[in-house]
Amino acid sequence: MTEKNDKKKVISLIVLCVSLVALTTSLTYAYFVSQVGANEQEKITIRSGDLALTFRDIDETVENIEGTWSLGDSIEKELVIENTGTRDAYAKISWDNLINTYLTESLTYTLEEKNDESGAVWKQAETVSTNVPRSESASTQLLADHLLIPAGHTYTYRVKITFEDLPDIDQTPDLNAKFITKFTLNEGIKKLTTEDKLANLNIKINPNNPTDFANPATTDETKNGLFSLEDDYGTSYYYRGTAPNNYIKFGQDANGQDMWWRIIRFNGNGTVRIQYDGVGISGDNTYTRGFVLSAQTWNTSKNDAKYVGWMYGGANGSASTSREQAQRNETDSEIKIKVDEWYKENIVDTGYGNYVADVIFCNDRSTPGEIGTGFIGDTGLGYGNNITVYGAYARSVGQSVTYDKVQPQFTCPQENDKFTVEKTSEGNGNLMYPVGLITADEIVAAGSGKHGPNMGNSKYYLYKESIYWSFSPDRFGESFAVLFDVSSGGYLGNRNVHNSSAVAPVINLKAEYLDKLQGDGTIDNPYYLQV
Repeated sequence: MTEKNDKKKVISLIVLCVSLVALTTSLTYAYFVSQVGANEQEKITIRSGDLALTFRDIDETVENIEGTWSLGDSIEKELVIENTGTRDAYAKISWDNLINTYLTESLTYTLEEKNDESGAVWKQAETVSTNVPRSESASTQLLADHLLIPAGHTYTYRVKITFEDLPDIDQTPDLNAKFITKFTLNEGIKKLTTEDKLANLNIKINPNNPTDFANPATTDETKNGLFSLEDDYGTSYYYRGTAPNNYIKFGQDANGQDMWWRIIRFNGNGTVRIQYDGVGISGDNTYTRGFVLSAQTWNTSKNDAKYVGWMYGGANGSASTSREQAQRNETDSEIKIKVDEWYKENIVDTGYGNYVADVIFCNDRSTPGEIGTGFIGDTGLGYGNNITVYGAYARSVGQSVTYDKVQPQFTCPQENDKFTVEKTSEGNGNLMYPVGLITADEIVAAGSGKHGPNMGNSKYYLYKESIYWSFSPDRFGESFAVLFDVSSGGYLGNRNVHNSSAVAPVINLKAEYLDKLQGDGTIDNPYYLQV
């Protein structure tokens, strides 16, 4: 198809909502068969114990078999759950007997809820995905879990399925695709918090966070519990110092070797942020520390402030004329291209992509200006040949009016710098793959000490004897564009974008796998996924 309008074709949709599984207040469950009787009430209401489940549209089935649903159209189904008991209950909704042969991104869905107290106000309920799962043969796939139905209340759930018009994708295969499903309700449990899951792993939390980040951490400073900082999702719990218990094995690379990582932190949404640390023989708890690339330039071009970006505005070689243009995420940096290639070959192609979460990577290009950075001559303009110093410099040097001490942060100052793949509600949606690098703030929090060569530290877990890139811009001048790095001496250093450094990618494991980790995190018994 060459024109977007050519894609306005007709599809068939059959959505069957059948008998549901109801919960009792003691969190046991039983299966129900809808009794179709002489009156409407018998047909639409399913009861057991203290829960009653009904279809808001007074019909168990939704059918669209006449081929009238077009690109961009949506269909909705509402389910009402009433808890007449005295104890709260939890539930999960699943796609049951699901057959979906549409393209992966063609069918999206949302789940909303409202209760008897909120009236007409709907709020978004958390789902396990945004796309309806593909399934060539009938299968059961989770739609949403941990749904709280308070005692004595009625909740209405609205599932909305949309046939997306994808302008950059040929959707011809959808002409003959099939979508059939049932919705079932099964027993659920209260959603565990990150703190609950860490406690189950015997990982403690230290209530006393460090206040002096200027000096290096040369011991296991989190032996009595992880420290915390707020991030864009909530509260992050991070390792600092030698960290002899943050080893994790995840995946096998394209050569069949086990990949070893170090846990940087547990993010506020329960995902696990890990940095590549090397490879070892499959099945053996030993490995060689290393990098995925040993000599990679960030970008060959260096004569414009835009080149400190993971992505930047305009073509390579064209001058930026405004901050907005310089920071427009249109063109991949050279290092991003290489990291994406590595991820595709060693994570996606080896079958481990489904374990990785779409989480923010912060390429902080905020420009506090001279007052904020303490850098004489800093224009704060952020484009062209204007001398510009960036936010991470202000926080890692601590010599300005605004930042009078070294203070890392895990929140990202600019929405445009929050790199994500699909989650545009949380980030910019500009990534091809959910992979990035460690930030300068994470390096300082881990124990590097303040920016500068007099802060050498070979004792903390990020030290690798070689220089490797961070994700954080440092500053730009007329003849240099500089990113932070971890130096060969272990301190927070910096590097001109056209120079070469090693690369240690960072990814995030999905939150659902945090409570499935086995091991104790030591090098002899590293964490690994039990799935």
